Amino acid sequence: MADELTQEQRDTLVRSIYQLEASLYVREGPDVIPKAERPRTRERMYAAIAEYADRLPRVRLSVCPYCEQPLRRVFDPFGLDGPWWHVDVQAKYEEPVPCEHFRVLLGALYFGGRTPVEAISDVRPGPEVPFVVPKLLALPGMICVAGRLTLATGDSAYPLAYFSDQPTRAIDLHQPWLRTMFWFTDDDGSTGWSASNAPLEFDLRRFVENGQFRWTHLDQPANRVYVAADEPCPFLNLPGTPELQQVVAGNREFLGVPSGQPMDPFGE
Repeated sequence: MADELTQEQRDTLVRSIYQLEASLYVREGPDVIPKAERPRTRERMYAAIAEYADRLPRVRLSVCPYCEQPLRRVFDPFGLDGPWWHVDVQAKYEEPVPCEHFRVLLGALYFGGRTPVEAISDVRPGPEVPFVVPKLLALPGMICVAGRLTLATGDSAYPLAYFSDQPTRAIDLHQPWLRTMFWFTDDDGSTGWSASNAPLEFDLRRFVENGQFRWTHLDQPANRVYVAADEPCPFLNLPGTPELQQVVAGNREFLGVPSGQPMDPFGE
């Protein structure tokens, strides 16, 4: 993997991606790209996106409660203008191999009253406060481990990683953080897609008490998972809305909370 992007390098690269993409939509006037040049411009845009995906940091977002291995994932800590945050995935992100217990990563994002004006493309960052999906925690051996990261914008990101020491069918899981659907592979090797609209639970007390909601301190170097016997849970009663958020064109809208009814991610 190439050297990790600094914020300045990342910002320059993201601006280049937007500029190249915008230039492809100009249809008249002096800035129109000649037809013969359009394929090369598109190739430059995809090359910039690929470099962005390759050079984003691989960040520790959680720790497994079973084997204490860190969960490292590709992550853009610099702002919602980065393609990593967008609903439409434009690049292939090469994720570090997780431990055998990892199942799915969900998340929340707290803006603290800030208007995310930098988010031009569609971003679905979840609610502002940590939560659990009871349907996931009903699966054998499932535990949710929460963490907190502060973005360069000052926003608080809450990665919520699910781990289990028991076999889990992929179809029983949930679309990951920022996505509206997920692909899975059955035991027979066939693939399909699904989208979960399972209810969320924001009163975490009983899950803290029964040990299904745990946490780690991502600002500390130790790969340690905490439970209620170790310290008071720092993820209770946090400020923010429990509604799902959509951020696009610099505006934030609220999408309500999942109802449990079947959903069609293509019908939005």
